[in-house]
Amino acid sequence: MPGRRICYFLTLLTGFGFYIAYGQWLSALLLAVILGLPWLSLLLSLPAIFTFRLEIAAPERADMGEPGEVFLRGITPWPIPPYRGRVRAEKPVTGERFRLWDGDRLPTGHCGGLHLSVEKARVCDYLGIFSFPVRKAAQKTLRIEPRPLPPDQVPDLQKFQANVWQPKPGGGYAENHELRLYRPGDSLNQVHWKLTAKTGKLTIREAMEPRRGLVLLTMTLRGTEEELDRKFGRLRWLGTFLTDQEVSYELRVLTGNGVRSFPVENHTQFQAAMDSLLCEAPALSGSIKDQAYAAAWQRHIGGALHES
Repeated sequence: MPGRRICYFLTLLTGFGFYIAYGQWLSALLLAVILGLPWLSLLLSLPAIFTFRLEIAAPERADMGEPGEVFLRGITPWPIPPYRGRVRAEKPVTGERFRLWDGDRLPTGHCGGLHLSVEKARVCDYLGIFSFPVRKAAQKTLRIEPRPLPPDQVPDLQKFQANVWQPKPGGGYAENHELRLYRPGDSLNQVHWKLTAKTGKLTIREAMEPRRGLVLLTMTLRGTEEELDRKFGRLRWLGTFLTDQEVSYELRVLTGNGVRSFPVENHTQFQAAMDSLLCEAPALSGSIKDQAYAAAWQRHIGGALHES
């Protein structure tokens, strides 16, 4: 608020010069009003200053390339006093740090999470003469989501067919059943009465469900922004594709905090995994591609320009 202070100082000089030149009670009264005005403004501003807080007005998520801006919004039950500040942004997947001013455009050219926080925030009295640091400033996390990038070869769903059947926990309806003798604890609702009557032995129709081997997606979180765009884009397409086909799978990613594992059975779990990975630090060395896992089907997601 330097401009307001300069205007007040010029006004004070004008009032003082008028008092020197005129020398009457009116000039003295005018000078007294000019001198007392900042203190009156401060007194009236104190309730707003004490209850003032700042929050960052920005979306929680955005698609790559989507336009958006960041604003600082002052909140108080009293009339809003003048304030200023800037936003510090940190992008964990690249380690980049930069600053945004109020009204700047959001950097949505590449995917990744942005941790936004307020720094050097100050609030003034209503005239803008006195300023104080803002103690209450909220933080915000913005996730810039990648564009889905389909691979050159779509996964063959035949590889996900179940080759092993196992008893369905809790029983209930199932397309396949297995006949076996009754064991203590079995529900009488599972008894096959016709077969029991023929054989004279209490026989159970046990519901069976398919068991697939481990379906695994792996990725190393490291690379340029363009490579990370391709990695996250392929991950988003493959994860959504498998989930749409009702294939349960596991996502394992090498990050700066070690290997992160995410079991995925539905879209909610997949979105939670993506949200977490967009805000992870990159792996400094190594590759998860070099690690052997006992999986029935595995796909490693890389960042090369052309990848099957």
